[in-house]
Amino acid sequence: MKISQNTFYSTLFAVCGWGLFSCQNKEPKVESEFLIALEPKERVSKAHVRGLFLVDDNTGWASGAGGTFMRMTDGDNWSADTIAGYTHLDFRDVHGFDENTALVMAAGEEGRILRTEDGGVSWTEVYTRLDSGIFLDGMDFQDNMGYCYGDPIDGKFVLVWTNDFGKHWEEVPRNAIPNSLPKEAGFAASGTGMLVLEKMSYMATGGDSTARIMRMSLRKGSCEVFATPLRSAEGCGIFSMTAANKTIVAVGGCYSDSTSKEANCAISKDMGETWKLITENQPRGYRSCVAYSQPSNLLIACGRTGMEHSKDGGNNWIPISDEGYYTCSLADSTGWVMGKSGKMAKLTW
Repeated sequence: MKISQNTFYSTLFAVCGWGLFSCQNKEPKVESEFLIALEPKERVSKAHVRGLFLVDDNTGWASGAGGTFMRMTDGDNWSADTIAGYTHLDFRDVHGFDENTALVMAAGEEGRILRTEDGGVSWTEVYTRLDSGIFLDGMDFQDNMGYCYGDPIDGKFVLVWTNDFGKHWEEVPRNAIPNSLPKEAGFAASGTGMLVLEKMSYMATGGDSTARIMRMSLRKGSCEVFATPLRSAEGCGIFSMTAANKTIVAVGGCYSDSTSKEANCAISKDMGETWKLITENQPRGYRSCVAYSQPSNLLIACGRTGMEHSKDGGNNWIPISDEGYYTCSLADSTGWVMGKSGKMAKLTW
């Protein structure tokens, strides 16, 4: 619902049930209100932004086309710059460790990951792969451990990992990676098709007849594949995943059919083995990113045609705005969304 000053609000009313009754007293009915504000901010870059990561409420990193990276250190103001020698690349994903240390990942015909330790003043190339067909899709970290995946080459997804905060990367052996389907691929729409948790790591796919999840345990040397009910075809599949406590939430759909909400959200409560398709009160169209704030138990999904939130683990989604954004990230009490030509807005709740 749109109100004045370009601020959008979404309100969720949760009504607590009556408590136990004594012979003489009743518990009063209690109502609580959840309110989200979306505040558009002045753009600091004209680049399309798809990579976004909040370290905390004050610190964030973003990345985009034209070798662009962005940095925030005060919780409100972003600065933008480009990386010399890499302005031909589209940095589709970014991961920040603190206000000075971050990685950016290029998607396209050059597979490159760059790292900075001085707030973006200088960058070091820490991973390079230039094979024909290379296309990196996303990366994610759990503390020092990280994975990055890319589209299949010769029937196997590209998969590399690091255990030193991205300083060095190693290829996961091809025999540990399941065969891909003929048209299967990942999506680099927000860099969030890779999900790394404490015990397991996941990569999301689409493009063929089934949108699949590949679940990996590097320590056990295993990789399992599970089908999901999300829509899958050329340009369709799982575009983003996040973990909401013990629930894995996946969103997507078809980017060429942005207004369709058909099979665009599913949740798993058993580590990705089985999935429940959300068929009522789901996101209202194709969604390229989903993010979670644990302290607030809040999920946000965004895409070209709007944005929704969920407070019940992804079972029900409530509209926030019809404004389109490519990517989102949430901290403890604030979040950001970014997108086309540097469009950005701040979320508070």
